[in-house]
Amino acid sequence: MAERLAIDGGNPVRDIRRDPWPAWPRATDEEWAEIEPAFRDVHRSGNEGLPWRKSREVAERFAAWCGTRHALLFPSGTTSIMGAIIGTLDPDPFARAEREIIIPNYTFSATANAVLHLGFRCVFADIDPETFVLTPESLERAISPSTAAAMPVHLGGQAVDADAIARVARDAGIRLIGDCAQAHGASYRGRNVGSLFDASCFSFQSTKNITTGEGGMLSTDDENVFARAHAYMNAGRLPGKERWAYYSLGYNFRPSEYIAALLEIRLRRIDDETRIRNENAGRLTRILASIPGIAPPAIAPWTTTHGFHLYMGLYDPAAFGGRSRDAFVAALAAEGIPTMAGYERPLSEYPAYRDLRAKHPEMFRVEPCPNAESVCARSFWFSQQMLLDGPGMGMIAEAIEKIRRAWS
Repeated sequence: MAERLAIDGGNPVRDIRRDPWPAWPRATDEEWAEIEPAFRDVHRSGNEGLPWRKSREVAERFAAWCGTRHALLFPSGTTSIMGAIIGTLDPDPFARAEREIIIPNYTFSATANAVLHLGFRCVFADIDPETFVLTPESLERAISPSTAAAMPVHLGGQAVDADAIARVARDAGIRLIGDCAQAHGASYRGRNVGSLFDASCFSFQSTKNITTGEGGMLSTDDENVFARAHAYMNAGRLPGKERWAYYSLGYNFRPSEYIAALLEIRLRRIDDETRIRNENAGRLTRILASIPGIAPPAIAPWTTTHGFHLYMGLYDPAAFGGRSRDAFVAALAAEGIPTMAGYERPLSEYPAYRDLRAKHPEMFRVEPCPNAESVCARSFWFSQQMLLDGPGMGMIAEAIEKIRRAWS
């Protein structure tokens, strides 16, 4: 007889009241011993914003980590994407309405929001059914004479096939912007994902593998992209130019020096933490591979290092007595294994975009996305901080097998 599931009144595999999963961020006394003097230095400097001594220093370190010439700190990941679009394409707000930007139809809303808020048309393209990222073939199908750029997303930490995508973009004469919001520490054929395209963008929002609560970073090798993004972020001012000269329309998307101070500390740990996540994710994958109905994350051959912001698998109800994916997620949560279903539908089908498409159909194009639809119906995610708990990998597998036995 199968063991009684926790959701039905049985004992959970992990009692998270007594044995919680790692909190994120990991607020420790050791880290505070570094943060406190760093914040004190900013406070006593009298420069909590401009002239950005700390922000410039940490941006230089981030650029070196990515392997690029330039980086620019922003107050959020979304604003860093907007800065990258403006820097890569055109700061003229009246030259955008006829131009398209292609994004994958399986991503967080910020990818589309940045495109639409800037007045560009948004094209939603399909993804690979195993790696969940935009493919060169899908990009090529989505390109039209109006396409100005594409924004591949390294989703969950999985790198896109950058060289193949770059060949498609080069042949079509379009620019590329990398959305690296979930890909801190990820690399493609030995290159940091922040160095692959015309510009790349990171987020330091509170769940991200590097967090400052909120924050973002743009990285690029292109001097012109950097200058235009800088002007957009800083009221139209170009880097190194006089304060009261405005060279293009801009906003106040300037960061706080406290964000920079915290980022400097947490950037030191990302490589070690990425290694731990990969080791534990590999262990979990080896165990889950033997459980019917569970497809662990597929690591693309070009992904040298996975960022593992998310551990993203696929669930087959047939191996679990026909129970739905949502029932599976709920049963895992009851067993003390916090699990997310992921994006519940392709991004284009959420109310915000569906309603706007009805009002302004000329601003949208949705490619056929059968793979995105299938992934939305079957995916399950574990968050990155769970991958910092080595013994927990066995508990995840134990809970999944317990549920399968009970339902099959």
